[in-house]
Amino acid sequence: LRTVIDRDTKKFFPFVALLAVFFLWLTFRKFIGVAVPMLVVGFSILFTLAIMVVFEVPLNSITSALPVFLISIGVADGIHMFSEYRDNRLEGHPREKAVSLMLEKLALPVTMTSITTAVGFFSLTVSDIIPILTFGIFVAIGTLLAMVLSLVFIPALLMVLPEKETESAVDSATTTATSSGVHKENFMDRLFQKFLEGLTSWVLRNAKIILLGALIISGFSFYGLLQLKVESNLESYFKADAPFVVANKAMEKMSGSRTINIVIKINEEGEPWKNPENLKLVEDFQIFLSAEQRVKRTFSLVDLIKRISYAFNENRTDFNRLPQAIEILESEETFEENGQTVKRNVKREVSGRDLVAQYLVLYENSGGDVLSDVIDSEYRNLNLAVTISSDSTVEEEKLLLRIDEYAAQHFPPQFSIISAGMVPINVATSKEVVSSQILSLSGSLLAVLLMLVLIFRSFYRGLMGMIPLAFTVLFNFGVMGIFGVNLDIGTALVSSIVIGIGVDYSIHYLSRMFSEIAQGATLQDAIARTVRRSGKAITSNAVTVGFGFLALGVSEFLPLVTLSWMIWLTLNISALATMILLPALAVTIPNVLKLGPSENKKY
Repeated sequence: LRTVIDRDTKKFFPFVALLAVFFLWLTFRKFIGVAVPMLVVGFSILFTLAIMVVFEVPLNSITSALPVFLISIGVADGIHMFSEYRDNRLEGHPREKAVSLMLEKLALPVTMTSITTAVGFFSLTVSDIIPILTFGIFVAIGTLLAMVLSLVFIPALLMVLPEKETESAVDSATTTATSSGVHKENFMDRLFQKFLEGLTSWVLRNAKIILLGALIISGFSFYGLLQLKVESNLESYFKADAPFVVANKAMEKMSGSRTINIVIKINEEGEPWKNPENLKLVEDFQIFLSAEQRVKRTFSLVDLIKRISYAFNENRTDFNRLPQAIEILESEETFEENGQTVKRNVKREVSGRDLVAQYLVLYENSGGDVLSDVIDSEYRNLNLAVTISSDSTVEEEKLLLRIDEYAAQHFPPQFSIISAGMVPINVATSKEVVSSQILSLSGSLLAVLLMLVLIFRSFYRGLMGMIPLAFTVLFNFGVMGIFGVNLDIGTALVSSIVIGIGVDYSIHYLSRMFSEIAQGATLQDAIARTVRRSGKAITSNAVTVGFGFLALGVSEFLPLVTLSWMIWLTLNISALATMILLPALAVTIPNVLKLGPSENKKY
């Protein structure tokens, strides 16, 4: 795993950085449009990694992807801010005015989107899985650092970076800017604009049908959610041709490769595991375990004593057993009777406990070194080692439940039984993935809803902003369930990531739309202006950030590979849901949302 992390770390950063640079250039076609967001990202990554070093936080299988996340998240603010600045310049505003208007329109949205993103990632701290917890904390820190740098550093850069002055003129009839020099509408601008205008026009004509379609898709997604399975099988995290995976598969066919160490403790004094009655309970337990389909072998103090008894009694098969509570030992002894030597068979009762003790003394004196593996020095804690063959955490959990049920039914109250080893760890990881997913999802959704309500000063408008987000999260789980993608340590991150990043789209879209309405625009005009300004940035953001996460696809750690395409898919679905569902809702229930030209509040 350490080797995989090292190789991945070397690949991730340059690959995602090149992807980000490429899409920024494709979007803005200018050096300044690439340099401004990437400088902010670079400093935020540097500062975050420095904090990790100060607190001696090591890289692990999850945090090795941290630079990818910070590049993808940090570049988003830069895209929105530079896009707004460029649109202001295209409208003919001088540099100082363009920067001022940019901050006026985007300071609050950028602040709130960064905070909601940080909340989404910080919600991962409810997990007891250390890699996930650490990842959530430091991505949240990096996001907030990127926010501060964006609000302070980007305006400063835009004021000092060399820029050829342009003459811009605005066609008042079409509100389309024409310019020469540095800031021009390029092919990507026209492509995004044409796509978004056509999409919005279609949405406004078919709003009710679209909302009905979204409900149907949500129904199918809920069905997929019910099919979702949880797995934490370590071998499934790596490619099938990885050396240790190949070796494990070979072991599975022979003696099994997964272990359960069942520690059985007796709350009694006087070395209770030397009592044959107690050992007999363990022997019966091993017989029960051996009948389980996936159990390959078991080994405990019972097997050791039986082997010593067998060897001590000249390999006689009738002594390949545990001593009984009272043993009748028969031996030939010599007696003197009437001056003659007579041999007779003599039977004596011997305590089975004493016999066990003698066997163990003989074993230790002969150099036996296995005893410490199966019993402690006080003979109170016994280790029953169980080796199984399994490739399913679900099956492992069922086996552990059957073990617990047997123990509860057949062991006396003074016995306590705890399962340890790789199998219980896998099962506990799966349970923690589910519980932490529920907690982090519910917590982050509630926190984001409260923030949206505060931002827009309306419960209904805050709830409106949550709808594309909730749709995307449900769609994500539905896709996983329908296509058999298991919920594991990697895919458990997707929903929190989508909540943290996807809510940005709703905030930017609604902030612009409500701002236009507050300035007296009709609902239709407000939507059209929102699409022209914020719509392009949202689309560019989703494309750039989504492809940035695809860089994780070069990882040798398969959960990150799955994570890469799932985030790419869900971010683009989130952007589409924002551009489709929000205008559809706005025109369908304007009275509930109090949308109209007479509104005087400013957002």
